[in-house]
Amino acid sequence: MKPLRSRLRLRILLRLLDRLSPNARGIVAMLGAMAAFAFGDALMKLSTGYLPVGEAIFVRGIIASTLIWILAAKRGALEHLPRLLHPRLPLRTLGDMGGSFFYIAALPHMPLAEAAAILQTNPLLVTAAAAIFLGEKVGWRRWSATAVGFVGALMIIQPGSSSFTWASVLVIFALFSAVMRDVVTRKLIGIPVILITATAATCTTLASLVFIPFEAWQMPTAFDILRLSAAGGCMLAGQILVVISIQAGDVSAVVPFRYSAIVWTLLLSAAIWHYLPNALTMAGIVVVAAAGLYTFFREQTLRRTMSASLQRSEPTANPLPDRPT
Repeated sequence: MKPLRSRLRLRILLRLLDRLSPNARGIVAMLGAMAAFAFGDALMKLSTGYLPVGEAIFVRGIIASTLIWILAAKRGALEHLPRLLHPRLPLRTLGDMGGSFFYIAALPHMPLAEAAAILQTNPLLVTAAAAIFLGEKVGWRRWSATAVGFVGALMIIQPGSSSFTWASVLVIFALFSAVMRDVVTRKLIGIPVILITATAATCTTLASLVFIPFEAWQMPTAFDILRLSAAGGCMLAGQILVVISIQAGDVSAVVPFRYSAIVWTLLLSAAIWHYLPNALTMAGIVVVAAAGLYTFFREQTLRRTMSASLQRSEPTANPLPDRPT
């Protein structure tokens, strides 16, 4: 009876989702993705309380990599394997590995909500890095928003206070690694997202073996494996839901809900570790989120303006065919 009831509930849920508008489905998927990432981070923080960091990354990586490659095969992405020879992919993978290593290494030594909040400055720094390294045009408004977001990050990190530790430095390293990953990703054209994700997960898993000489690895218990399996599943679910979200709804409608990750991590910190950040940190979180949202909406406004300008300037007769990307 229980399997039958579960299938009926799943069908009812899918029917309810089908009745939602595309933007509503996209928003629900984005909320689910951020929840999955937050739960995955919480599970990794719990796991590193029992296992060394490198071992936790390795066990989770084995599970996550296997799941992602299976999914890639089912979606027919393996026929694009030669595209993994793209010269920029190793740099992108290195950024992904650095982001994982530094962030997970910091989690056992600082509150989850604060670590996750620092990472929310990523879109602001990506905007600045794209202007510096890729030559993208960034006006004074977005530069100002980036500066404000940086102030918010300082309010969270609080350098010079007792809350600023070497773990905070690790999260900053993770942030810059993620920025490098995202900037390089902008130049990766024609490679399926699932293959990029699978490559990064596999390389991160193998690279975690370098921790062996510096850590006392041990045989994980069945509960450790179960917890890390759940963490790997959360990582995969988050990746899939992000893609579903972007494909289902308008980008301008769904992307702002990525900041719901802050809410999820605050709830998990309170529920599991009975911890909430101090007033200054909370204010910093609000500043970072506000600056990030402003930057996003400003970019959307500029894109709409540019698109309208291009449409007005296009000839109405004998248009040239689109160039392949």
